[in-house]
Amino acid sequence: MKKTVLLACLFLFIFSPILKSQEETIQGIQVKKSVIKEEIETNPSIIVKDIRSEDLTPTRIKTDEIIIQENSSREKSTSIPDSSITINEKIITNHLKGIPLSYSNIKSGEEENGTKAAPANDAICSATTIAVNGTCLDNQTNIDATSDYYGGCVLSGSPSVFYKFTITAPNNMITISLNDFSSLGRQLYLYLMNGLCTSPNAINAECTTTTATPLSFSFYNLSPGTYYLMVATQPGVGNMLSRFDICATQAIAPPLITGPEQDCFGAIAVCDHTYIQNVSYTGFWDTQEITTGFTCLYGGENNSVWYVFTPQTSGNLAFMIQTTKDYDWALYNLTAIGGCANVPGATPVLCNYSGTLGNTGTTLPVNATIPRSVNDLGLPTMAGIPVVAGTTYALIIDNYTADINGYTLSFDISAGSASIADNPPATGAYPSMSSASASCTANTITINMSEGVECLSINPNNFTLTNTSTGVNFTSAITQITGVNCSSGGLTTQLLITHNGTLTTGVYQISVNAGATLTDKCGNLIQPGGTVSFSYLAALTLTSSANNICGGETISLDANGADGTPSVTTYNLNPGGLTNTTNGVFAGLSPTVTTTYTVSATFGGCTRTANVTVNVEGNIVTSINPTNQTVCSFPTSLSASTNINGTACVGCTYLWSTGQTTPSISVTTAGTYYVTATTVNGCHNFNSPSSIISVAGTGTGGGTCDVIYVSPAGGGTGYTKLSPTTLANAVINARCTNTIIKMQKGTYTLTNCQAVPSYITIEGGFDALYETKSSNLTGGANSTTIRRTNSKDVIGGITFNTCTALLVEDGAKQFRIQDIRIELPGSAFVTGHAAGAGVINYGIKLGTTCSDYNIVRCYIDAGVGAAP
Repeated sequence: MKKTVLLACLFLFIFSPILKSQEETIQGIQVKKSVIKEEIETNPSIIVKDIRSEDLTPTRIKTDEIIIQENSSREKSTSIPDSSITINEKIITNHLKGIPLSYSNIKSGEEENGTKAAPANDAICSATTIAVNGTCLDNQTNIDATSDYYGGCVLSGSPSVFYKFTITAPNNMITISLNDFSSLGRQLYLYLMNGLCTSPNAINAECTTTTATPLSFSFYNLSPGTYYLMVATQPGVGNMLSRFDICATQAIAPPLITGPEQDCFGAIAVCDHTYIQNVSYTGFWDTQEITTGFTCLYGGENNSVWYVFTPQTSGNLAFMIQTTKDYDWALYNLTAIGGCANVPGATPVLCNYSGTLGNTGTTLPVNATIPRSVNDLGLPTMAGIPVVAGTTYALIIDNYTADINGYTLSFDISAGSASIADNPPATGAYPSMSSASASCTANTITINMSEGVECLSINPNNFTLTNTSTGVNFTSAITQITGVNCSSGGLTTQLLITHNGTLTTGVYQISVNAGATLTDKCGNLIQPGGTVSFSYLAALTLTSSANNICGGETISLDANGADGTPSVTTYNLNPGGLTNTTNGVFAGLSPTVTTTYTVSATFGGCTRTANVTVNVEGNIVTSINPTNQTVCSFPTSLSASTNINGTACVGCTYLWSTGQTTPSISVTTAGTYYVTATTVNGCHNFNSPSSIISVAGTGTGGGTCDVIYVSPAGGGTGYTKLSPTTLANAVINARCTNTIIKMQKGTYTLTNCQAVPSYITIEGGFDALYETKSSNLTGGANSTTIRRTNSKDVIGGITFNTCTALLVEDGAKQFRIQDIRIELPGSAFVTGHAAGAGVINYGIKLGTTCSDYNIVRCYIDAGVGAAP
């Protein structure tokens, strides 16, 4: 509720006669403001005498009668009633301090082949003179113009023509109007410069698009002298204008203005201990950066302007805004909050919203407690704060009463106070590069600056780029240099170099060239000769001497991207764990299966990789199913299958020992059967699979009970309780007889898988006399415990990467396994597999198409398999 009632009453008292002649509402003031603005357009000579500070509303009321024509990134408008006017309320302050522009000689249109001449005002030194009395130049064009200057929002390669005009009085403004465009919707660029035509200085860039209505651009606070205006369009022949009209009108700057310095990104740089603010501002620029109710500036920005400064020495900070009116302010530590982008959600370190007229600011002694805030009932001054050199602060000053007389911003310079004067070499420091780093994923290099630098001063010719590891100059590889977050203009603390990707691995040095144009916020030029270094790892490639080989053949791999003698880094090749520190060649490799090789290198904080796949058709393994089967009767079937590197072979052909050539054959007699496989590429299986088919015996079953007895030691026939046999022997004798194998409690050690056929029962838990039975599965002597060693399964002479205790045959049926404990490698009492062996553990592994079986009360300790 700051001063609202008091001002409202004062307002009504002073303005009541005026309101009756206009409207008896606040809208009446809005209408009056639009009338004043119309006079600015039509009769500049009467501006000052027709407006007084008492006529201005103390709150920011945006009239509906005004359209603000701005560059394409700042377009904003409100609804327009009949008889509305269109003016440009924007102010551009010339605080770039003579920064040379970027320059290019890129040709446009057909001039490249010489068939057409460029316009007469194609060059800046041939600029066409514009009268500043509102007289227009008709039928202008940039057809076949060349591209010259660029920067800010003006793109490189924009075809441009030039005009010049002369300002005759200080604090003047110039309004440039353009209309009657030959094409609508074209990107239109204006670039204002002063100085010599041979070495002009940047003032401001404006960008928008052509429309059916006239466009107006105003530039304020111009000193007397000659100015150059570049008019350009978006690069490309089809984007040029064959016709447009241009006019210029000089006037005295209005007392209340707007401009980009009303946003933190466009803040005015304070470079000395005193800054005199001659002009006053209305409203805010693009963004209401002060969140309503979040700071002591309860209503947000109100006729505000931003300043930015950096203490050059550590000490006490005290400043004073010298005025007779009511100004409010807030101070932000930009370094602490991460820059202007974070102002809306940040708390100012100091904030003063006092309703007292007159000087306001901070005093000595300081108070290190932050944040601190004063409301509308508090004092206009408060204790300052201690600051550290190099920390950047932003100060927003809010013109609550719409005062037009300006103020003086002064900083204390007594003993112990921090100095903000940035005027090297006497005080302050020149901007410099502090560090650089290369992206690990993009063709970019980031340069960190010691302080913020002007976005418009960035020039691709400022730097030289050299690989100091090889001595090669890579400056020509630079395609662009931009400022990070420069889309909003103003300052940046980071430069982004984009290169064409041809950089080689090594340590690089970036050095500042003589004549570099990069300046800080106070206009201080970066000094030639400064350097920073960074390490860069180029993209890697990996190629093979052959991408498809047969088993047993060798290949050579060649890694590139980090070569050297020696290299600045090491190539690492996997699988294989091989290294190379010179030419990146890995010779004599003989993969047995299809293998994807990966090479990697680490340098400069980046790790890059490259891959190549070598297809090996050599690990051709054929198997017969079933293997070594004991059958009860004939016929039975055998099927062959082949895998190449673990993948089923498509199109393999087979030749059996019987002469048959189908994948599956029918067997009618006992014997040993072999098969050979051939791939579509003519490769043969390297193994010799076989299957022994035998006829099962009748089995005695231990007399009439069809029982075979088994103990851990075995040694007997198994037909009586007093003559137990081994589990393997019992299984052989029990085939096809529906026999029950009774196993004593104890530990059975298996070094290979034990086959389990059809029509068999394996039951554990019996005591030594086979009189009592237990279902105890706790292990050791308490259970019938099968411990499988860590050897691989060997079936039919072929070794598999499996480790199985009980292997049920393919097609087995009507079998039963009961009350058995199985312990596998890696469990508590069984040695595990070697690291990298790639072996898989199975307690009970079922074959294909098993049916009608029971597995009852079995405990399997799976242990730990071995990863590849």
